[in-house]
Amino acid sequence: MKEKVLGINMRKVIVLLLCLIFIIPPVSASDGGENKEFDIEGTQISAIDIPSTSADGKNFIITLTLNEENNVTNVAWTWQICLNSGVCLAPTPEDLTSSDDGKTWTTSMTPVDDHSYINFRITLDFEDGNSTTYPESGWGGKVWSDCWISGDETGGDGCNSEGGFLGLPGFTAIVAITVLGVVAIVTMNRRQ
Repeated sequence: MKEKVLGINMRKVIVLLLCLIFIIPPVSASDGGENKEFDIEGTQISAIDIPSTSADGKNFIITLTLNEENNVTNVAWTWQICLNSGVCLAPTPEDLTSSDDGKTWTTSMTPVDDHSYINFRITLDFEDGNSTTYPESGWGGKVWSDCWISGDETGGDGCNSEGGFLGLPGFTAIVAITVLGVVAIVTMNRRQ
């Protein structure tokens, strides 16, 4: 009888621990709302001009300036939009165009609705046929939207006053996990 009581109590503890694990928000590699600067040190890039925030449905322009002495034949960027729901869309590679014989390169894209931020990296193609991506892995830059959600944090000047904490997608998950945990405990108690 004692083993059965311990087994039931242990199941309750395990269910509660699992609920707590799922409720704890995931740790983010960067703080919500903080743009990640693109490191151009040691590259042939002298400047990258991008907006400080992005907005749903509004043109997002990137302008990249190369050093005076360069052997670059093409500039591309790969961008990725991440949504407020926590899902990131597939990365999109895109060439920039130059209007001044290869010193300044530019292009634009339009963020989808309800996006949280834009990740990007740069690829330079050289006269000798080689190319280099900055950074070699991961994303070199990040620009947050004017209305973002990251875990249980929200921010941005473009958010309307509706929603608040109850509008967060994570809130629904917390409630669902808590309800499932309570149902599991009640079901175990009824089996006794």
